[in-house]
Amino acid sequence: MTTKGLMVCLATMVSWAALIVVSKGLLLAYNLDPWIFTIIQLMFGGIFLIAVSGKLTATLTALRSPHTWAYGVVRVISASCFTASLLYISAANAGFFGLVSVPFSALIFALLFFRLPSLLELPGHIVIAGGMVLLITSLENTFSNPAVFLMMFSELAVVVSVMIAEYHPQNQGTNLKDRASLSGVMLLASALVMLVSLAALSLLTGATQATTATQAAADWKQSLPLLDLAQVWSPTMWIAAVAVGITMRGVSMFLSMQAINLVGSQNYVATIAALPFASLLFELLADRSGFIPQNLPTPTAIIAGTIMACGSLGILWARQRKIKAAAAYT
Repeated sequence: MTTKGLMVCLATMVSWAALIVVSKGLLLAYNLDPWIFTIIQLMFGGIFLIAVSGKLTATLTALRSPHTWAYGVVRVISASCFTASLLYISAANAGFFGLVSVPFSALIFALLFFRLPSLLELPGHIVIAGGMVLLITSLENTFSNPAVFLMMFSELAVVVSVMIAEYHPQNQGTNLKDRASLSGVMLLASALVMLVSLAALSLLTGATQATTATQAAADWKQSLPLLDLAQVWSPTMWIAAVAVGITMRGVSMFLSMQAINLVGSQNYVATIAALPFASLLFELLADRSGFIPQNLPTPTAIIAGTIMACGSLGILWARQRKIKAAAAYT
């Protein structure tokens, strides 16, 4: 890994950690609906990627592919579930939960494509699963905590989006700007359609349902956050979501693509395994400044997350060893 690659990976980790903590703070401070907040974020993050790539015309042809719409919808759902989980758990805990995508992906690829993990990888998957159980037991209401279901569904959607992206006919090259433009178009189109649908639904349902949803969302410890359709028209929502979408989410997504382009996906995964700890650092700073109420992970949660991170790194080591062994025989 070059010095430039390492610096970009670290910048990516810091950018994502800051995005998660800032999003959590805004959700709590202004009682924002997490679903609409994320959809608008992704829409303007997509605009950022398109602007950076400068290849809008060439990539618009991707809109004719069902892969494009499937990827965009799944990514929007994944990010929305992740953001909604921040109402129930700390940013660091959400990051720890993100590591379950590793065994999820291994299971799905094994079932659908018969890509079985090596025997050296299995202990790492078991360690992650064990750490996840310990992490859940450290949460308020343990397995009944809504964040458990939200994060599980979010990470499952992440794995599905990776599968779709892998087989997208226009995502087979290695050019960074092409990938940025394609991702931007997929996110922009899908998020825009979902946002227009919510706006139309808000006009049809009227203010009564919106008020009920707002009251239910306020009691965020008792039930899943309901969709507050009235916030589609909220200036506060748009100012916060657009600002975060352009300055933080769009930047984070582009940095991720650049990091993968420079160091490869495996080295990138190894670096991002430290993301929850960066989120924890930002949470501590936010707590000290009064930006977010105290909702830091317990020592048990930190131990569980550390176990999961070690399992993830163990799987990475096993895969690299397998690659080196295969190269030695060729």
